[in-house]
Amino acid sequence: MAAKSQEKIIFGAALLVLLASAGWLALQQSKLKALRATHATGVAPAAYVPAGIDAPTVSTSTWPSPPSQTRGAEWVYDVFTPPEIYYNAETKQFSVTPPVGPDTVKPAEVPFGLDLVQVKQDVFRLQLVGYVGNAGDYRGTFENTVTGETFLARAGKKIPALDLTVRTFEVKRTLVPAPDSMPIYEVVATAVVVDDKTGDEVTLSNKERRIKGTPIAVLKPTGSDQVFEQKAGTSFKVGDVTYTVNTVTAEPAVVEVTKETTDPKVAPVTKPLTVVAPVTAPAPATAKPDQTAPAPAPFPGLMTPAAGT
Repeated sequence: MAAKSQEKIIFGAALLVLLASAGWLALQQSKLKALRATHATGVAPAAYVPAGIDAPTVSTSTWPSPPSQTRGAEWVYDVFTPPEIYYNAETKQFSVTPPVGPDTVKPAEVPFGLDLVQVKQDVFRLQLVGYVGNAGDYRGTFENTVTGETFLARAGKKIPALDLTVRTFEVKRTLVPAPDSMPIYEVVATAVVVDDKTGDEVTLSNKERRIKGTPIAVLKPTGSDQVFEQKAGTSFKVGDVTYTVNTVTAEPAVVEVTKETTDPKVAPVTKPLTVVAPVTAPAPATAKPDQTAPAPAPFPGLMTPAAGT
């Protein structure tokens, strides 16, 4: 009996939930119908009126003419237009101008106006030129580059005239790299000298001269006696022309110089200079004696007697 009463209670509860759900759905349906009903707003749409567009502002500019390139005034071409490159078999160089034929008159080349006399190197005031003695008793042969004097010295030798002291001196065999051959050794003498005033150390070797500083170019304007001694990175003026020394090398003696003028229409020119060999006048030709001229008489006024007299 208790089980049946519990089933009735559960059934009644379920029935009440079903009835409540049905009533809630009916209420929601009425609200949805009210929302779906259309009502006139009373607002009339406005007519479409196209809007005007202002014309864009256009600016014009003129590109400058292409400047001359550093290789020469003829190296000028339009932007985005590759130049035509020609090869001159005579000079073995490339150019943007056609090679000049043998019958074509070549334009006169503008002279550079500068000659290289020599390239000087500032050597250290003491040089190691050799050695004498036997193992354990070597002495170095040194040269005073100021006076040209040579003398012998060991480690600890002071040289008051040059404010130098020989700190160490040694002679030893060193291996010379020689691929694909037997090992080759050579005897090298080295000395470490100290500047008594500054304390700087300098290593000397008998295999090469010790150079101090950078090489110096000795330059001379063409046709002038004026001489300029310049290092790499320096400039000097000759009249309205400015010469800038770009590089200086001693071996071989070559100096690269850039020439600039005050005329904006003339492009700068860069040229390597080498030592100009002096021009020697040819030896005068010796006059040959005339083989057909008659031999002079042995004594003036003496006549050769005729035959039969």
